[in-house]
Amino acid sequence: MTDLTQLPDVREQRPLGYWLKHIDGAIEESMGRLFATDGLNRRGWQVLNTISYAPITIAELDETLAAFLSTDEPTLRPYVDRFIERGWAHAADDGSVALTGEGRRGHQRVSEQVGALRVRMMECLSSEEHTVLMELLQRVATHLDALPVETPCQ
Repeated sequence: MTDLTQLPDVREQRPLGYWLKHIDGAIEESMGRLFATDGLNRRGWQVLNTISYAPITIAELDETLAAFLSTDEPTLRPYVDRFIERGWAHAADDGSVALTGEGRRGHQRVSEQVGALRVRMMECLSSEEHTVLMELLQRVATHLDALPVETPCQ
C-alpha cells in the first residue's frame, strides 16, 4: 500500500481531490451541453429527477440533495419555481411539489438522454469495476463525514 503520510509530487501523481474535481467538472460540462436545448443545467436535472419519483416538499428536496447546496445556493426552491412557471411541476396545498403531465414527458425525454450519457461516461469500466468504484467512494465519503473536525495547532 502507498504511504499516505508522504505527499506525492503533484506533477507526477495527482491526489484524490484533484481527480474528484476533474471528474465533477467533466460531468458538469457534459451535462451542460446535453441539457442546453431543454434550458436545464445539472442541478435542474437533479431537482427534476428527484421530483419525478414522488411528490416532495422543498425541505425534503433540500435534504435529499444537501451535498449540492452551498452558501450561494442554500435551497433548491428557485429550480422548483422555474419548473412550476414552465408548467412542468405544481405545488399542492400541503407544500409538496409534483410533476405535471408535461413535466413527466420532459423528464422522460431528458432521462433517456442522461442514461445514454451515463453509459458513455462509464464505458471505460466493467460493471464490476463500476460497482467497486461506487462502494469505495461511498466508503471514503462515510469515513470523512465521521472524522472529528480538527483545528490547526498554534
